[in-house]
Amino acid sequence: MLQRMTEPSAHRISRCAAVLGATAAVLHVPLAVAHAGSSPLLALALLLMSLVCLPCAGHLWRAPSRRTWLLVAVAGAAMLVVHAVLLVLPGGSEPRGLPVAGHAGHSTGIGLGFTHSAGWLVLVSALTAVQVVTAVGMLRGAEARVRAWRA
Repeated sequence: MLQRMTEPSAHRISRCAAVLGATAAVLHVPLAVAHAGSSPLLALALLLMSLVCLPCAGHLWRAPSRRTWLLVAVAGAAMLVVHAVLLVLPGGSEPRGLPVAGHAGHSTGIGLGFTHSAGWLVLVSALTAVQVVTAVGMLRGAEARVRAWRA
């Protein structure tokens, strides 16, 4: 089985996917900070979700393997499920009048172009979806090359 994907195009694709993963991880941090006051548990979950993205991004940047792409596809798909759930669940209460509660249509107070958690979730979900599609494509391409080599 092909373990390392070393073709120049695969190298560029893996670097782009690494940047997507790192960007998605970084975007979780302001959300965690914004939710820390009203929902420390959600803030912790957001930070943990960002930590899942970073090792994969590092592996994709340095030495992408079939295992790395498989992990990216599975972890990314799981993240998309979590994001979908967060998008449809109602947000929590907003204590002390601070706009930091959370998800579907509730303000985060971040002020970086998105005023709602849903906007941030859609952005991170889009980055994650592109990464999952890329991972599946890389895995399928590797399998096709292995089959061609064995034939």
